[in-house]
Amino acid sequence: MPAGRFIVTGLPLAAGAEVELPAEIAHQVRDVLRLATGNSIRLLDGAGGEYPAEIVEAGRKRVIVRLGAHAELPMEPGPRVVLCQGMLKAAKFEMVMQKCTELGVAEFVPLLTERSVAATDELSPAKRARWEHILAEAVEQSGGSRLPQLAAPQPLMHALIHLPPDGIALLPWEEAREVGPRAALLEAAAQHGGLGNVPEVRIFIGPEGGFSAGEAALAERNGARLVTLGPRILRAETAAIVASALALDMLRAEAGS
Repeated sequence: MPAGRFIVTGLPLAAGAEVELPAEIAHQVRDVLRLATGNSIRLLDGAGGEYPAEIVEAGRKRVIVRLGAHAELPMEPGPRVVLCQGMLKAAKFEMVMQKCTELGVAEFVPLLTERSVAATDELSPAKRARWEHILAEAVEQSGGSRLPQLAAPQPLMHALIHLPPDGIALLPWEEAREVGPRAALLEAAAQHGGLGNVPEVRIFIGPEGGFSAGEAALAERNGARLVTLGPRILRAETAAIVASALALDMLRAEAGS
C-alpha cells in the first residue's frame, strides 16, 4: 500500500490551505504510520486531483496539514469500465467492489435481477457510507487516483437501456460457448472504428445462481454480447473479478498500442 496516500472528500482542498484531517485518516497518520510534524503525506480529492501535504500539527486531538500545489493525475487509458453486478450477500458484494476497484473499474451498478439476494432499490445512508469507504480504501491501496462512482440499485433492463451511444455491453453467461470477452471486444472495436471511439464498456454479472435464460435473452435483444469465461462454472464474485480483469487488460493493451 502506498504509504501516506489518502482520499478525502468534503474538505475545501486548495494550495496553501491548512486543513484538519478526518478522524480516521488522522488515526492512520498519527498512530499507524507514526508520522509527526514536518512529515509529508498526499491527499487525493477522488476526482484525479492530488495535493502534497505537510503535517503542521500532530496532536492527540487533531492532525492538521498544509497543502502544496495541486496536480492532476492521468486518467486510465481507453474506455471506462462499468461493472453491473447482480446483488449478492453483503460480504461478497463488498469483496467484488474492493477487488474490481483495485483493478480499475470506474463505476459500480448494483443490479436487481430474478435471483438477486437482499434486493432493494435503495441504499441506506449507512450502507452507502460503508461501501464508499471500501472504494476509497481500495483506491488508496492500489495507487489509483479516482473514486469509482456508485449507482443506486436498479433493474437489469434499466442498466441495459442506459448504455451510452457507441458503448459496448458484455454479459458472461454459463450457456455461452464460443466467444470470450477479448474476442467480443475486438469485434466491437472493429464495428466502432477502434476502441478510441468507445466511451464505455459495461460488464453484466449475475447474482448467485446467475442470470436466467430470459434475462440473457433480454440482454441480447438490447445489444449485449453474451460471452464465455471458459468451461468452468464460476461463482458470481469470481466471474466479476475475472471478467473485469480480462476486459481492462485488453483495453489497456489496445490503448497503448
